[in-house]
Amino acid sequence: MSQPAPKTKVASPAPPAAWSRIVAFFGERWFSIDLRTLGLFRIALGIVLLGNLYQHTADGRLVAFLTNDGVLTNHFALFAPIQPRVWSFLFALSTPAEVTVGCLAILIVYLLFLVGWKTKAMQIAAPICFISMINRNLFLQDGGSFVTTILLVWTAFLPLGARLSLDSWRRGGSDAAAVAATAHTSTRHGHPAHTSFVCLALLIQLAFIYGLNAAHKAGPTWGDGSAVHYILWQNSGNTVLGGWLRHHEPAFLSPLLTWGTLAFEWAAPVLILTPVLQLWSRRILMAAMFAFHSGIAVLISLGTFSYVMIAYSTLFVSAADWDVIERVVPRWVAGVRRRLPPRLDDWLSRLLAALRGAGRTAPVVPAAVAVTTPTPPWLSPTARRRLRRAGIGLREAVFALIFVASMAELSVVNQALPPSLRLQNRPRWMADIVYYLRIYEIWAMFSPDPPLDNGRLIVDATLADGSHYDPLTGAPPDFDAPLGGPYLFGHDWAEYMAYYPWDRHRAYRFGFRDYVLNLMRNAPPERQLQRFDVYFVSALSPKPGETTVTGYKKELLLSHPGPPGS
Repeated sequence: MSQPAPKTKVASPAPPAAWSRIVAFFGERWFSIDLRTLGLFRIALGIVLLGNLYQHTADGRLVAFLTNDGVLTNHFALFAPIQPRVWSFLFALSTPAEVTVGCLAILIVYLLFLVGWKTKAMQIAAPICFISMINRNLFLQDGGSFVTTILLVWTAFLPLGARLSLDSWRRGGSDAAAVAATAHTSTRHGHPAHTSFVCLALLIQLAFIYGLNAAHKAGPTWGDGSAVHYILWQNSGNTVLGGWLRHHEPAFLSPLLTWGTLAFEWAAPVLILTPVLQLWSRRILMAAMFAFHSGIAVLISLGTFSYVMIAYSTLFVSAADWDVIERVVPRWVAGVRRRLPPRLDDWLSRLLAALRGAGRTAPVVPAAVAVTTPTPPWLSPTARRRLRRAGIGLREAVFALIFVASMAELSVVNQALPPSLRLQNRPRWMADIVYYLRIYEIWAMFSPDPPLDNGRLIVDATLADGSHYDPLTGAPPDFDAPLGGPYLFGHDWAEYMAYYPWDRHRAYRFGFRDYVLNLMRNAPPERQLQRFDVYFVSALSPKPGETTVTGYKKELLLSHPGPPGS
């Protein structure tokens, strides 16, 4: 009896070439970023962080907002928090001297992040510092802080120090250590790139920022073209140029800028996500983002927002753009180097080579470097590769949890989304991730309309010599301030003054009272404080075509009846 023929194992067919091309097409356009672009983004974000630190600490704002001599003591901020899950290492610091030391530590972290020294450690330390600063006084959070926190947390999963960093200089321009620690591919131009779901998430996030901001602008001023006119009359945030322009505003300006804003914000998601004609769509996007946010910054102060969005745009610099840069910049550098001493010229040459990178293709990790990777040295090469892949998978999974929590937050807080896309309930762990990391997702700036009025706090203090004095300005109280030009108080004071009148339960008002008393504590006898009143004065902005403020209001918010200690 003949035996049946043995069954042979049929190899599974290879994936079709067309499918492979599709995967590669979308993988390169949505899931990868050139390593040099990540380095450029790190430098831009580092500059934004330094500017944000200056914004919160210069011109007396460190004392006013971050110390126990200011408007919100650390123990009150901790035990009566404005929002849940508040934490900050600055809660351990009370006096101006202590907080100054803490801010110097933050400064060092931001500088090291900027130059790319021990970059991965700084990518962890920088968001801790930034969130600590925001949590110390949540009056100061705004759309700019939301974007900055998201970028710091999300890009902590990317190799921001693989290029244009001191770390890459110390490696002599080699990508070997970076390749050993993370997943890299090569673009079609042959340049090393990083591949991760984080890259796609950053595109989706930016598309939502612009799209939802546009969708929320549904009020009549955005429809009739007068929105920018009213924005120019926001004294609390206007720059000197914005204050001048509103008095010389041609009739076409506000409609042009208003509808241009809507056109850009609606078009931006398409430019961000389109996989076709991507090189030029992203070049157009970068130029538009720079022009749009630079224009905003010169007319009105929105804190960090304008600058962090410009930093965001650097993520769209492509390998083709770098080819152009690397052709043009060396010609300029060569002209500079001819004027340098030989030793300095040699040092600059090695620095540029290291920052630029040694090769154009993704390098192979040599055995000497493989020993220094985070995997245990006694494992076989196959086991090391598997462990490294497992680490990459774990990294992507952790980020996926953060991303899902962010998108759940986005669906909860944005009214412009269709009801079918809005969550009514979400697991508590999702909300906890959002609160602990401060990755808020509400995108509704100047919506549905910009404010149609403007106002500020006025302190009317009576001194021992009978004079009246406003400790906030160092001059007599100016009750006509809403009728004049920009206040030029800075963005932090603008945010605080916008909130203060709405604190109807007076939970935080007495912090401002104590701040005024602390300001006058060391005054000479003839300038001792006898009593003071805090007013909120406001007025309606002029209608389009007019420049006369109307509807003046003066509201008493707080009175302190006697001298300090009474």
